[in-house]
Amino acid sequence: MRNIFREYHQFSESEFKELWKNCLFVFDTNTLLNMYRYSRETVEAYFNVLNELKNKKQLWIPYQVGYEFYENRINVIFDYEKSYDEILNILEKAKNEIEAKYKDHPFLNLLEIKEEMNKGLSGVESKIKQAKSAHPKWLEKDDVLENLNQLFKGYIGNNYNTQRLNDIKKEGKERYERKIPPGFKDDKKSEDKKYGDLIIWFQIIDKARECKKPIVLISGDIKEDWWLEKDGKKLMPLPQLKKELYDKAGVGFHIYTADRFLELNKTDVKKINDSAIKEVRKIRELEEKRMMMQRMEMMGGEGELDAIKLENYLAEFICMFESLENLMQMNKLEIPPIHREELYFHLQKVKVLRNKFVHGEIDKNSFVIFYASTKEILFIIYKIINSEKIHPEIAMRFKECVIRLEQLNHRFRKYM
Repeated sequence: MRNIFREYHQFSESEFKELWKNCLFVFDTNTLLNMYRYSRETVEAYFNVLNELKNKKQLWIPYQVGYEFYENRINVIFDYEKSYDEILNILEKAKNEIEAKYKDHPFLNLLEIKEEMNKGLSGVESKIKQAKSAHPKWLEKDDVLENLNQLFKGYIGNNYNTQRLNDIKKEGKERYERKIPPGFKDDKKSEDKKYGDLIIWFQIIDKARECKKPIVLISGDIKEDWWLEKDGKKLMPLPQLKKELYDKAGVGFHIYTADRFLELNKTDVKKINDSAIKEVRKIRELEEKRMMMQRMEMMGGEGELDAIKLENYLAEFICMFESLENLMQMNKLEIPPIHREELYFHLQKVKVLRNKFVHGEIDKNSFVIFYASTKEILFIIYKIINSEKIHPEIAMRFKECVIRLEQLNHRFRKYM
């Protein structure tokens, strides 16, 4: 059965080693754009890994990835450059709002408070301005772009002609209607952008046919039209994608996030700092939330949660998380410390959101964070249940929490 239904099987350890040694590593648009979001130390470590792959002739990007990178590069640069002024404006606005709102307060000396605020914030504002001055002037001299151009010189695919692009869009319309991956999650985008993932996918297939090497995609895209997920954990590419690539090119297919890719590259010979991997993971998580927010905004109309549904959803979660916290407190000695700390961290995030909810401050961003938290918490609970130290009776109670959380996620999955 394994040979017939190979797309449903994960690679064994020996298969992974063989895959890693012989594959072609393909990078998507976000993994390149994120080079502008990392610290210089992390970028240097990342480029060291990529240059090794180039020397082994295991590096490649589709033409569409390069095109999307250039289309979005300036926006990413400007977003970070303007962030300094935005922070300074927030601080200035806060000072002005306090002065305007409470200028006639009978028991506060606003003049004295304003002087203390200005004195206290002057050091902070000075540091922000210094950081702005030290920020790379990428529009004048772009070392990231220079390194990427040098890195992928001779390792980028060809563009499709107009007829081929039109054919893909026509096929894409049918695929999206039938929810055939990848790309159908972008169906709400404008006509000129909704087929980007599908174009990348077809260019990957063409390259796989040509080189006859298995493909490993390093991706910053977390949409469910690429990944097979269970309980918040990304298991492997969707079986449909694995099958399509094997049927059309006769090779295997796998996906890694950028941080997992760097983790697997970390050896005694290749020293990759843990802080670099953590930074790459943090940026990925922030981008996941940003993209999730964008998709929610694009949905509009019938896809958008109304206020009542949102409140009911979050109220059920609050009740669920309170029960989970009580269960954890009552049995904390049974739970491995590392899992207890992970669970506690995410429950604290939920507490902050719960306070916002009580004060009527729930918004779309809170909804996104709630959804992401449930996926993380589900993953941690499964690790607790599978721990050898956990008592079977306590494991059963955690399983009850899993069932309730999965039911909630299933009901609202379509809104994500």
